[in-house]
Amino acid sequence: MKNYYHILGLSFESNPEKELIDAAFKALVKIYHPDVFKGDKKSRDREITEINEAYEILNDSEKKKKYDERLSNFHNKNFFDYSDEDFEDKDVFDKKYIDEDWEIALLVYPELEDKKKIMSKYSLRLSLQFQFYLLETKEFFKFNIIANRFIEAFLERKFGTSTRIKLLSKILIENDFRKNAIYLNKLIKVIGIKSEQRIIKTFFKQFPDIEKFVSEEIKFHKKININELPHTNNQYFFAIILVVLLILLFIAIINN
Repeated sequence: MKNYYHILGLSFESNPEKELIDAAFKALVKIYHPDVFKGDKKSRDREITEINEAYEILNDSEKKKKYDERLSNFHNKNFFDYSDEDFEDKDVFDKKYIDEDWEIALLVYPELEDKKKIMSKYSLRLSLQFQFYLLETKEFFKFNIIANRFIEAFLERKFGTSTRIKLLSKILIENDFRKNAIYLNKLIKVIGIKSEQRIIKTFFKQFPDIEKFVSEEIKFHKKININELPHTNNQYFFAIILVVLLILLFIAIINN
């Protein structure tokens, strides 16, 4: 059974809203437009057919509801090869159709360039979809949230929904252990996601040198999350205090 969410670069589990589905579809259509995509015509036609088919179902509330019910029984059983959407041949895309607008966006949000580079480590198609999505929706102000959505969906369709395996694959990809990530993807495709513990054990048995590095990265990720929590909580705490003080001040003025 085809996973139409995966085809549009989205995650079934995140239950994307219609606006996100629309924007993701439009971004992909632009990527495969004949003026932009210069690769093999048969490949392009096949991709466009699948993209249109996916959008036709997910854009219709009734069709989507029935499809979601069916997909829930098949979810996590059909993974894509990690190399399927990478556009190894960089010449398949005519970048003049995006570079000018993207350069303007960088003047306002220069940090977008670093985010684009990270997205490119996952796949060129993912990076392009991210760029087209922002240019289409104008939601540059929340580019981090959008980037994380696309990355999360990418990891889900390539590596499944296991939190541990997704974190492992994320660390591998973003630190340029691409061949190792491809091997992990093949393990999951052959064995299945339910054997999570054995997959991780087998992976590190094959690549013992990476295990220490990954362990340090995981500690670093946890440290960042822990350090961010008090800061976030403090922001909410002071906001609440400020609101309470304003209310008390308002009551005092009324009483006087």
